Amino acid sequence: MMDVFPSPADPGLQSDAPLPDRPAPLRPGFRARGTAAATEFAVAAPRRLLRLWVLSDLRVDREGPFALPDPLPDFDALLVAGGLADSLDEGLRWLASALEGRIAGRPVVMVAGSAEHRFAAPDPARLAQARDWAAARDIRLLADDTTRLDVPGGGAVHVVGCTLWTDWCLLGRFEAQLARVQARGGWSGRNGHPARPPGWLPHDALAAHARSRAYVEDVLAGVVQQELGLRPGTHALVSGVRPGDRAVVLTHHAPSRRSLPERWPGWFADAWLAASFASDLEGVMRSWGAPALWVHGAVPEAVDFRVARTRVVANPRGHGNGFDPRLVVEV
Repeated sequence: MMDVFPSPADPGLQSDAPLPDRPAPLRPGFRARGTAAATEFAVAAPRRLLRLWVLSDLRVDREGPFALPDPLPDFDALLVAGGLADSLDEGLRWLASALEGRIAGRPVVMVAGSAEHRFAAPDPARLAQARDWAAARDIRLLADDTTRLDVPGGGAVHVVGCTLWTDWCLLGRFEAQLARVQARGGWSGRNGHPARPPGWLPHDALAAHARSRAYVEDVLAGVVQQELGLRPGTHALVSGVRPGDRAVVLTHHAPSRRSLPERWPGWFADAWLAASFASDLEGVMRSWGAPALWVHGAVPEAVDFRVARTRVVANPRGHGNGFDPRLVVEV
């Protein structure tokens, strides 16, 4: 098997040392507000914590009935990283029914997974209808979208969400070409493979990935710019950001190969299989504007690790895989 994971001596792993909270050309603890002509300095307010309940890959249509814990955990918002059922409509209906009368107005944020697109390729009109149906039931369905979660006591967390289809580059650019060729025949959506939308080919996933990655990066940059006091432009993807606000990314597919277990049998398969579950977006987590938290699904085991300033968490349903139906993370 190829050396999928860097060795401890790999210098790439040494860059996980703590970095400054927000790199900026200002004294620590201060934020600039205003224009270049008149700049006002203000001390950022102390950060309060938002409690996020994290779930994914419940597969209520395949893994058997699933009951949410009773009582529910103490949380401020629920993040669902896709994989509820083999239909977006069915997944949303189950979630709305399971939560009805139990969450007391707390926000619910969801992204669709590959399973939700098993029988229908991603389509803007269909997603818009699903988004409206979900919104009427207090569920925020994100597909290259952003939503604001207010933190009790002040401040906000800005959640940017998408399915994040693969770019096939998990093992490198050259291997990506091989992965796409192999996936044309191997990507069946069966035998533990990610679901494949009807008529979709590897380059369709690559195109969707490029759009979603650009959207995520632009939102993260916008959060930092506004946190430093710069006004959003006319077509800004996020607005209303204040000093002390944070960003969270919610995707179905994983943003790092470290999200896949080192002793996972999939590493022995053709290169396309591992790449179908994850892409390498660690550069986003090491860059200016890195999110505080990245929540995802689509992996065989629960994960919780850090890449520079970003905590990466997945909590997929499974048997003996570390799944915790009451998992709450703070940001």
